[in-house]
Amino acid sequence: MVLWVVGYWLEMLVLGLVLGLVVGLAANSSVVRGLLRNPRSLGELRLMMIVIAVATVLVGVGLVGLVAEYLGLGVTPALLAAGVAVFMLLQWLFSPVIINAIYGVHEAGPELEWLRVEVERLARESGLRSPPKLVVADMDAPNAFAYGSPLFGNYVAVTRGLLHLLPREEIIAVIGHEIGHLKHRDVVAILALATIPAIVYFMGRALLHYAWWAGGSRDERASPATLFAVGAALVALGFLLHLVVQHFSRLREYYADAHSALVTGAPRLLQRALARLYAAYHSVPRYRDEISAKGFTTYLFIVSGLLEPLYTPWSGDIDTLVEELKRTEPSVLEELFSTHPPIPKRLRFLDALAERLSSL
Repeated sequence: MVLWVVGYWLEMLVLGLVLGLVVGLAANSSVVRGLLRNPRSLGELRLMMIVIAVATVLVGVGLVGLVAEYLGLGVTPALLAAGVAVFMLLQWLFSPVIINAIYGVHEAGPELEWLRVEVERLARESGLRSPPKLVVADMDAPNAFAYGSPLFGNYVAVTRGLLHLLPREEIIAVIGHEIGHLKHRDVVAILALATIPAIVYFMGRALLHYAWWAGGSRDERASPATLFAVGAALVALGFLLHLVVQHFSRLREYYADAHSALVTGAPRLLQRALARLYAAYHSVPRYRDEISAKGFTTYLFIVSGLLEPLYTPWSGDIDTLVEELKRTEPSVLEELFSTHPPIPKRLRFLDALAERLSSL
C-alpha cells in the first residue's frame, strides 16, 4: 500500500513537472505562439491537420515499439494498445446512445420543420449521402453538436437554448458548421488520434507501477530504476501528445467554420452566431455550469463554453460586438489546453476566408 501511494505521488510529480515546463514554454516561446496562429488558407489548414495526424501516429507507434523492443516486453504493449483501441472503438460505435442519454435528446417536433428542411438542404449541398437526423437537446445552455456512428446513423443536435438565442439565419450557419464535422468525419479522426496519447500514457503508468512492485533484475534494462525512468518519460510524452491532439481538435473547428462559410455563402452569419454565444456564456454563468457538468463530451460543441476568459462589454449591437471581439487577444495558455480555438481568432479566420471568397 505504501509503495502504491509513493508511486502515485511520484507519477503526479512527473505530470506536474511536465505541466510546469509546458506552461513556461507557452508563456515565453514564440514557437508556441507561431503554432497557435490562425491558418492563412484552407490549403494550409488541411496540410496542418494531415501533418499533425501523421506525426502523432508515427511518434506514438514509434515510442511504444522502441520501448517494447528495448525492454523486451513482447506482446504486452500490443495487448495494451489493442485494449485501448477496442475501448475507443466501442465508445464511438455506441456514442449516439450515450450522448442521447446524457443530453436528454429528442427528435425535433413539427415546429422545427423549417430547420429540418435546411438540414436536408445543407447536407445535400455538402455532398452527404443521407441527411443527419435533427434532434433537440434538453439544455438551456445555447450550443449545437454533431455525432453519429455506423450502427445508429448521424445526428445534428441543437439545444433548447440555442433555438431561443439565435435568429433563424444564424441557426442555419451553425448547422452548416455541424454538417461540416460530419462531412469531414473529424469526430472519428479525433477519437482515433486520441488513442495514441492514451496508449503511451497508460503504458507509462503501467511501467511506473511495475517498477515499484518488481524486485531486482539481472537485466539492467528491466531494473526498477530503468522501468521507472522509462515509465516517467512515457507519461510525460503521453501528456505532450495529448496537447498535440488538442491542437488537431482546434484545427477541425476552423475547418468546420470554413465549411459553414462556404456552404451558406455568408461567413458573417456564423460570426454573428459565435459572438452571440460568446456574450451568452459571459452573461449567464449557469450556462457554463451546465456545460461543465457534461464532462468529456464538451469537445463536440460548436463552442466549449468553458475556456473563453476575456470579456468584452456588449452594447447590444451584434455587429459591433463582432468587431470588438476581433480586436481582442486571447490567452496563449487558455488556448493551448482548449479543444476549441478562442472565438476572437475564429472571427478573424472567417474574415480572412471572406476576403478570399470575394476575390474569386
